[in-house]
This record gives sequence, C-alpha cells and structure tokens, in this order.
Amino acid sequence: MGELGTWLRAQLDAVETETRNLLAEAQRVSLTLKEPRLLGREIPGWHSWRDVEQVCVDRLAELAVMRRVVDEHDPTDPCDAHDASLRTVPCDTVLLVALAFARRPGYQERWRLP
Repeated sequence: MGELGTWLRAQLDAVETETRNLLAEAQRVSLTLKEPRLLGREIPGWHSWRDVEQVCVDRLAELAVMRRVVDEHDPTDPCDAHDASLRTVPCDTVLLVALAFARRPGYQERWRLP
C-alpha cells in the first residue's frame, strides 16, 4: 500500500489526537458545570457537552476500526487487488477508508473509487 498506507496512518493519528483533545475539553467543561456554585443557573449550551463527549467516544471507536482495516492491509494486502495492467493497487476497502479523509491535505484523487 506504501504511500497510501503512510498517509492514512498519519490522518488516523491526527484525527485521533484532535478527537482526544476535544473529548478532554468536553469532560473538563462537564465537570466545571457540575460545580455546586453553578447549580440552578441558566447556562446556554450546557447540555450539549454530554453530546460532544458521546460523539468523541463514537469517533474514537470508528478510528480504531479504520486503523484495524489499514493494519490488516499493510504491508501485505490480503485482497491482492490489481488493475488492468496487473499492477498491485489498494483494494476498495482501503480506498473507502481513505475517502473518509478526502478533504484533508494530501488526499490524491487517484485514490477515489471509480
């Protein structure tokens, strides 16, 4: 998988770090909002931090699945996919994982499924 595998791992690492940072912030805010001095006060948006926590937990689970797919296909791809010229190419499963990061820098259009 080569270049695609390296790029995908970098994206997974970056998104995981971003998600963990957001989760930590959501947890910090949630704890702050539970302070007794804030009880009974109207705080706009306070309820959404639990939702943010859950979205982060879900995203981390999705990233773990994506990482496992990449690990199972790199360095040796069990799918053994080839193009019309019989050159080894990434299988559709890996290309679908990459598609989740298509808006990030470094994504190459040649990785897009036809």
